[in-house]
Amino acid sequence: MSIPEMPMPGTDVAELIRDVNATNNAVEDQYLRARQAADIANRSKLAAEESRVAAEAAWIAYQTIQAERPRRRSPLLRQAALAAGTVAFDGVACYFAAQALNGGQDSTLIWTVLFLAVLAGGEIGLDFYRDRNLRAWRILAYITSAFVVLLGVLRFWFLATIGADDLVAAFTGAVLFTVVTAGFLTVGYRALRAAETPQAWRARRAAHAATQAARGARAAGKRDAAERDRLIDAYLRHVRKVVLKTCAVEQQLTVEFAVREHLCGRCP
Repeated sequence: MSIPEMPMPGTDVAELIRDVNATNNAVEDQYLRARQAADIANRSKLAAEESRVAAEAAWIAYQTIQAERPRRRSPLLRQAALAAGTVAFDGVACYFAAQALNGGQDSTLIWTVLFLAVLAGGEIGLDFYRDRNLRAWRILAYITSAFVVLLGVLRFWFLATIGADDLVAAFTGAVLFTVVTAGFLTVGYRALRAAETPQAWRARRAAHAATQAARGARAAGKRDAAERDRLIDAYLRHVRKVVLKTCAVEQQLTVEFAVREHLCGRCP
């Protein structure tokens, strides 16, 4: 049912509210709390709308950045962890290669870490130069491949030293380790190639943060609106007592609606 227009001017509503407030100090305090809650609810609604607009803008910014690299959509941190895991799996092969240098345990571990760092740098460098400098990418790919082969030679040397009577087994083992190293290196590189760019990652995080902020602002707005409505409903009980005595039946709903609009701050 639609609410009929208020037949009386706004000043009549103000007079009615003054009359209602004059009945008791507690009623006047309730009126003031209702107006304060309405102000808070209005500010919360405005903040929620601003947060919604900011979230939409953040997602548009993310989608704009992401459109530059449409094939790179996987989460950056997850792909980086996967690439790091592939390098870590090469640790055993690198350790065997480091043992061929005939150093102590500490030096072997240091060489192993250095070998792994070179492999990790190769993965990152290949991903970095693939879209920026194809010539540099090819040079780095040759260098990385040569390094993998060098690790294979070192592994063959080590396996041949500890099993001098079976060079075929040493060669086979070295080849297998080299293939595994190259395979993990390729998997890590592919993982980085599928990862979103750092710019897209930052934009996506900003968009998610803006969305969470918008949800929080919307929830706060709902809570503040519910508190406002609760106080207004409580105050309208006192208004109805006066309206029932002073207004015609056909005007009671109109007057009550006008008072509610006044308390909500939508009309003077």
